[in-house]
Parts: sequence; structure tokens; C-alpha cells
Amino acid sequence: MNKILLPVLFSLCVCSFARAGEWSFEASGDIRGAYGYSDVSERFEKYDDNNNAFADAEINLNAFYEADEDYALSLNLDVMAGVDEELQDYNQGRWGEEAYAVAEMPWGSLQGGQMYNIDYQFYEGAPRVGILRNNSDMVNFIANPNWKRTAKETKFATLNTVYINTDGVAPKVSYVTPEFWGTKAGFSYVPDAYNRRGLINKHADYAKDDGWIGAVYTEQDLGWLDLSASAGYAQFHEDDKELSAGLRLRRGNWSLGGGWRKTYVDGRDKSLDADVRLPEFFDEYREGQAWEAGLGYEIGPFQSALTYFESKAERTDNKDKIWMFSNQYQVDRNLLVYAAVAHVDFEGATQALDDNNQGWAFIGGLGLTF
Repeated sequence: MNKILLPVLFSLCVCSFARAGEWSFEASGDIRGAYGYSDVSERFEKYDDNNNAFADAEINLNAFYEADEDYALSLNLDVMAGVDEELQDYNQGRWGEEAYAVAEMPWGSLQGGQMYNIDYQFYEGAPRVGILRNNSDMVNFIANPNWKRTAKETKFATLNTVYINTDGVAPKVSYVTPEFWGTKAGFSYVPDAYNRRGLINKHADYAKDDGWIGAVYTEQDLGWLDLSASAGYAQFHEDDKELSAGLRLRRGNWSLGGGWRKTYVDGRDKSLDADVRLPEFFDEYREGQAWEAGLGYEIGPFQSALTYFESKAERTDNKDKIWMFSNQYQVDRNLLVYAAVAHVDFEGATQALDDNNQGWAFIGGLGLTF
């Protein structure tokens, strides 16, 4: 019943405040492409290509309706696609969409549709720039046996982010409070937590379970520096619990940040039923930890960030370590140039060569924005 009731309530609330106003429309997007030379350890050479390239693109379409200074509505459609990406994690595999509405009112913001949860929206942590926006971009150059998402196989033996991303962009309803003293809180309810942009295998016996996420965000001016921080808590599949926290400090052209995430099963493990379509260790992310730290610098059209990410499973030996030094230079309004160097150490539950990977990647690319 809740799966039907919540979208209906959201639609009624959005329609209830509509009054005389005017519409405006906006379109934007970006295209990125990169080539990377990978120098993996000698024992992994036959399992990994030295030359890798990928490209992705996203188009954002937005319609805004402003009734007055207190009431506004936005309708949003984001369409994205990727070529030669290691993780096929868009909603439709190699391409996907996010469609959602946001209603702004004096008593807060109400959101609904295909979108990220409130902890993702609030998260503050290590600065990221350039072609390596996230850890999934890194595995386009050196594959991680702990993270797999294809048409035939889904496996996340470890966490791949510090913010809560288990539900991806599964349809949901979210509420965000008004801001008080630079602080706001939010809540997301997800009727069906499975989504290709998340971590859940569709063949798991809990794939259709619901979930909820709560988070808080604050931004404070401390005089000599600016502080922003976030914290989140989530529950999926009745007994899967998640904690997330992040912090970012900014002073002048510099920023320093980091974050931490923990997952654990507080009750019966719902992955007991065997299924031939479920690979070994496919959901070890459900009991694990991840953390990151990074330093960023920005001056004029140039941005740079040095970051470290580590995640590990609690019940097995699966572990990831990723160093990334990523740079971006904005040539003009529409053209960007990327350069990055990264080192990874991916460890599996066994010593088998196809269960591990280690090496360096040297990456260059271009981006177009419009």
C-alpha cells in the first residue's frame, strides 16, 4: 500500500500549491572522454589491458515554475549514457535516466521520482575534480574484481562509496526541512530499493524490500575557515543498517575533507538462500567499512585534488585501496582538459590472480560542457 500511497501524496502536494506564475526552461549537459595507459603488476598483465578508454555524456532538461517567492516547482529529466565503462550501472545498463520533481515551500522541500537519496545529496567529504569524479571512473582503467555490474553479473564485495548509495536512483520520496542556522535535515523513503545505480543484486531474495534514509547537513562560517559537514543513517531489508559521515574544511583556494561509512546486518542475514545467478561474495558490502580523505586546490581555471579511498569487507579479506591525483583545466567556457595519475590495490577473498589486481594508471582526456 505504501508503494502506491507515497507517490500519490507527493503528486497531490505538488499540485495543491500551484497558482498564477510563470514557467522557465533550461537545458545543459556535458560530454567526457579519456584514454588511460595502465601499468599493472606483472602477475596481473594477462588479466588486464594496458590501453583503455571510455566516454560518457549527460543531458539535463529542467522546467521551473515559480508561483511567488515562497512557492516553486521544478520538473527535471537527466539522460546519460556511457561507452566502454567497466560498470554498466545506468538504469538501462549502458544508458539511463533520472526523472524527478522538486517542490519548494515555506515548510521545506518535497522531492519525488528517480533520484539519489538524501544522504547522497547532503554528503560532504574529500574533494573530487576532473575525469575521476568517483571510484567507478577509476575502474574504467584498472578493473576491480570486487565491483562488477554487467547484464549477467552483479557483485559488490566491498563498498564503492563513502556516502550511502545502496539504493542508487530507485524511485523515492524525500523531504528536506527549511534551513536553520546553516543546518537542515532530510528523509528519504524508498519503496523498492533495487536499482542498477546501487549495490543490490536483482536476484537476491531481499531485492524488492524497501528502505529509508535520514541525514543532516550543516555549513558554518568559522571566520578563519568555512566548515561543512554531513551525517546519515539508513535501514534496508529490515535489518541492514548503514552509517555515513563527512567533513569538508575550506580556506582560500584550499579544501580538506574526508568521510566514513559503515554497514552491518542487525538481525537475520537475508542472503541465505542459494541461487546459481548469485556470484560468490556478491553482497559482502552489507558488512563492511569505507573511508576517504583528500586535499583540493583551485585557482582561476585550474583545479586539482589528491584523494585516498579505502574499503574492506568485515567477513572476508576483500579490500580496496585507491590513490588518485586528478587535475582539470578549463580552457574556455565549454572546453576542459583532464590529466590524472592513480594507483590501486584490489584484494579479493582468495589469492587467485583473477580475484586481485594492482597497478598504476596514467590518464588524459577532454570534456565539453553546454
